[in-house]
Amino acid sequence: MNMTFEKKYILLLILSLCSLINARSQVTKSDYFMSTSHMRNNLNPALQPEQGYLIVPVLPYIGVNGQTNTFNLDNFTFKGDRSQRVTFMHLSVSPDEFLSRLQPDNYANADVNIKLFGLGMFRGENYWNFDLGIRAHFDASVPKPFFELLKKGFDQNNQSRYDLSDLNSTGQAFIEAGVAHSRPFRDKNLILGARVKLLGGLADYNLDTRNLSIDAGPDYWRARSRVTLKGSAPGVIPKYDEKGNLDGFDFGKFNIPGFGAGVDIGAVYKVKDIFPSMEGLRISAAINDIGFITWTKDNSISLQSPDTEVEISPNDYEIYNRDGSSIFDVFEDAFDDIKKAVNLKGDERKARTTMLRANMNIGAEYELIKHKLSFGALYSVRFGNYINISEITFSTNYQPNSWLSTAITYSVNHSQFDTFGLALHITPKKGLNFFLASDYALPHISTDFLPTSSRALNLQLGFSIPLGNRVCD
Repeated sequence: MNMTFEKKYILLLILSLCSLINARSQVTKSDYFMSTSHMRNNLNPALQPEQGYLIVPVLPYIGVNGQTNTFNLDNFTFKGDRSQRVTFMHLSVSPDEFLSRLQPDNYANADVNIKLFGLGMFRGENYWNFDLGIRAHFDASVPKPFFELLKKGFDQNNQSRYDLSDLNSTGQAFIEAGVAHSRPFRDKNLILGARVKLLGGLADYNLDTRNLSIDAGPDYWRARSRVTLKGSAPGVIPKYDEKGNLDGFDFGKFNIPGFGAGVDIGAVYKVKDIFPSMEGLRISAAINDIGFITWTKDNSISLQSPDTEVEISPNDYEIYNRDGSSIFDVFEDAFDDIKKAVNLKGDERKARTTMLRANMNIGAEYELIKHKLSFGALYSVRFGNYINISEITFSTNYQPNSWLSTAITYSVNHSQFDTFGLALHITPKKGLNFFLASDYALPHISTDFLPTSSRALNLQLGFSIPLGNRVCD
């Protein structure tokens, strides 16, 4: 069967990019303690690089990342009778074998961060940087009964009820223009920094399932739902098929449907000011993405499902009992059926405001050999739409000479003791600087480049032009 580009894109986000890590403006954490990194300023606006930099659109910074607790191929595909991988719907896979791999709430998120322009420069003790980029993120929370419904809903003689009330999803894309400033205090032992950001919203949606129960049996589904879909995009208008069911959206001419603002604040402190015997220790903390976007009335929609029962004849999931069926096809049919069960309608238009997803970083670094070798620990937490996700990252940072910096990291939450992070910075005084980093550098992926057992992957890379002389503390 054919799959529309829109659906396939969403599924790839869930099953591929959504196994990448931490959805926020910053991407990897492996370069947090690398003094050659200007990107760490996104993690904490008080962290200054050794020298100024310039990023231009022809050589942009690119970061992709995401996170999940269950969405990978090892949990949704199995070795079949002929040693061929089959989906969880196959007859050879028992319900208990499949469902035991899932959590009560199964989440996934993904983001993309593209920095088109960046400029950082020192003016005396003051450090300024300006940047312009595009950010997008996606979050989904899928309750375990959703998968019970797919696996067991048609193998019973009687109707059974499944509660899908926690089936939620949200996403947002916006342009970000920021100005950051930091400077030292207390004999350069304390650095304070802040970033102010102007935001231009491109698109946003929020699917909120307050109540969705489905009675499933061998012949039909009967659904009762109370679901809201709010969204904003340039000239967005819902489309309906001949039966009155939601059938996608039309869009008008491109415009900026939302505007907002945000702020990041951070600090770095050398504790030798209080404990002279601990000269090599410094601590840091930051709170990022405190802000909002307000979306205009003419570019926003609000759809609701009527609080009535809907009876549908679902797709024939029996076709997935044989070898060779695609997991994408399973989810495509499932999403089609859920869409019919929810039956969203409405034409209400009003302005709406959405908040950014704030995150916090707290770090401690001990410099064993000045400007050469240090060890660090970073605690980060993202305050998500459906779950707060925390991570602890340990880092060893080595700079053998002035133009080469490296870091090896390990993050204790999503790597399951089977992968480490790496960061590499090549930073000559003239020419081009190159940086490459990943918190999960050795992912387990299939031949189709989909994650197998990995719950987290990410990658950031880019080039910059060095400006000015190096500044070392």
